[in-house]
Amino acid sequence: MPAFHIHITGIVQGVGFRPYVHKLASKFQIDGYVNNGLDGVHIYCAGHEDTIDCFYQTLIKQPPPQAFITTHSISQNTKKIEKGFYIHKSESINTFQMLVTPDISICEDCRREIKSPKNRRYQYPFTTCVNCGPRYSIISQLPYDRENTTMQELQQCKSCLSEYKSIEEHRYHSQTNSCGNCCIEMHLFEKDGSEIVCNQKDYIVNIVALLFEGKIVAIKGIGGYLLLCDATNDKTIKTLRNRKFRPSKPFAILYADIEMAYADLSVSALELTYLKDKSAPIVLCSLKSYPENGMYTDRIAPDLHTIGAMLPSSALLQLIADKFGKPLIATSANISGSPIIYKDDDAIKWLSTIADFVLTYDREIVAPQDDSVLQVSTRGQKIILRRSRGLAPNYYPVTIPNLTTNTLAMGAELKAAFAIAKDSQLFISQFLGDQESVESQDSYDTALKHVSGLLNFTPEHILVDKHPRYHVTEKGLELSNKYHASVTSIQHHEAHFAAVMAENKLLDINEPILGIIWDGAGYGTDEQIWGGEVFIYDQGEIKRAAHLKYFPQLLGDKMSKEPRLSALSILENFPLAQNLIQKHFTEAEWKYYKQVLSQPNKVNTSSMGRLIDAIACILGLMPVCSYEGESAMLLESLAKKCKSRSYDYYHLPLNEGVLDWSVLINELIHDWFQKESNEVIAWKFFYSLAKAIARTSNHFFIDKIAFSGGVFQNALLVDMIIEILQHKRQLYFHLQLSPNDECISMGQMAWFSKFGEHHLNK
Repeated sequence: MPAFHIHITGIVQGVGFRPYVHKLASKFQIDGYVNNGLDGVHIYCAGHEDTIDCFYQTLIKQPPPQAFITTHSISQNTKKIEKGFYIHKSESINTFQMLVTPDISICEDCRREIKSPKNRRYQYPFTTCVNCGPRYSIISQLPYDRENTTMQELQQCKSCLSEYKSIEEHRYHSQTNSCGNCCIEMHLFEKDGSEIVCNQKDYIVNIVALLFEGKIVAIKGIGGYLLLCDATNDKTIKTLRNRKFRPSKPFAILYADIEMAYADLSVSALELTYLKDKSAPIVLCSLKSYPENGMYTDRIAPDLHTIGAMLPSSALLQLIADKFGKPLIATSANISGSPIIYKDDDAIKWLSTIADFVLTYDREIVAPQDDSVLQVSTRGQKIILRRSRGLAPNYYPVTIPNLTTNTLAMGAELKAAFAIAKDSQLFISQFLGDQESVESQDSYDTALKHVSGLLNFTPEHILVDKHPRYHVTEKGLELSNKYHASVTSIQHHEAHFAAVMAENKLLDINEPILGIIWDGAGYGTDEQIWGGEVFIYDQGEIKRAAHLKYFPQLLGDKMSKEPRLSALSILENFPLAQNLIQKHFTEAEWKYYKQVLSQPNKVNTSSMGRLIDAIACILGLMPVCSYEGESAMLLESLAKKCKSRSYDYYHLPLNEGVLDWSVLINELIHDWFQKESNEVIAWKFFYSLAKAIARTSNHFFIDKIAFSGGVFQNALLVDMIIEILQHKRQLYFHLQLSPNDECISMGQMAWFSKFGEHHLNK
């Protein structure tokens, strides 16, 4: 009988693909074997040609539930095939061509098993199967086999080994397989580092008892440590905020199940879909007027209308949440301004100032990741706020035409994420935080080294932001010297624009595209700070067509943290209105900042983010932020409280390529002095921005509009844009990436693939 070789790439490792192939081959009664390689899954088989074709078609059309096939092929082969069908040891191949499997949350089958007293995995906190459990976070090298993960040292017991080898079991070749008899051992530590020794089965009971006592417990999660505490205990929440130096930034809430979440939240069908997704993200959901679980919502998310909700991503969290029976605060365990802690020794050492107890376990994390975060606008637009655990590091399908391989894009300084292009595949790292601290820079370097090692990657081209003082830019220059790679610097907002165009396959179309790129800050080609940009992409060229009117950038990055400085700058030529904000300064501060404002040769900004900050401060919301984006979030929440939603708006005219905010400010201040409510003013302000976009598209006679930048994390603004323009224009938002700076590395990659050859030849 003829022999055949089937080659399949995509997410085909760590998803039970080989066991599935084995079962399918047994069903079709064909001979051969299957194995993993660095270029995907290889199947060598023999049988009647019609049978092999039917086997092949079934495999491609009905793959395992967690698999994602990108390419597949079948060809005749001369290899000798033995009788029977087997799973062979993975091949060692130099060419890498497949996706890395993200972490996968606990599946419904495993959830049922840990809750069933008759099941041998009842109450076992590390229950997984071939369809669920960690992947990316524990992979040391590829292919994805147990010996290449941090599970390698844990020997399976006789029962688990039998499951692992039995074709009939759903744990057949499950690389994270274990049970209570060959358990991943837990360890509980007090604040002083001393270990509390108890039976493995008692740890969860003890943890739940501590939570009932009002204690804060650091729990090792899939991608790093989480801080858990009782969301109904006001005193404990105050303590957590004080210890974490986090006065008002909202906390996420862990619910045991969706029924518990329904008691507090209004959850749409789309939000429910994302909550139950295998990536188990945090989903922002609207609070009900009267939450039923007794949470201190004003303490958890002060002055906000949403709560970040999540369902358990692991058996450990599921068991804790079930036994506790009430909502739990679940927030990343880190020291303020530093990345998530993921090493056991670091957790015991550094979390003692925050947590009363630390629960570790003997499975190392090699790829630390925060929880992913997203929201869904009222009109159904998904907005990713943080792309991390469960979503990173793959990007598929690759929507960049002529992707330049062996390229490293360093991304941006805030909301950092790098991108790697290799062998026509694209990998975008998990969220790596703001690169202000040494710890965050080390985290970035560690992630880059890890992913580069997995992919056997060495860059030939390195892409950096034009900002000369970004750490990631400096790091890119260092790497270019090390690897003798070319370096290309790319303007921040052009990268934003390129990213959203690439995601929506717009880079090769033959008609103009309008780009509305609004964010906080980016280094402009005129050495000013951009952030309220209007671009036109036409005939293969990006041009800055308009921008928000410049205003003074006061004291560099300090302005992004103090909306009162944005307000002072905006109100420079509105002396009467300055009385609205003077109360937010001491007498000495007011005198000093006014002097700074009067200095000549100031750096200017066109930032829409800073204009939004200014409005928030003028309305008395937030003179000094305690976390990034706080003023914008409060202003959005205020606008959503508006009950008399009219179609009135303030004017933001476009004159000679400049969006003149001074008209808007004048009209807004008039409303304020006329005693218009803050809710109405906030609503009118955001509606004015949406109307300005509509008028701008009319001005340039462009039907296709693409949006990127952190401002478009605002779900209310996105809904307003859709309401005004959905039947008049074609609107394009980000699909798999966040509109914030996490998308910059993708944009750099897209920009370089489109314009890089011309740039290198100049």
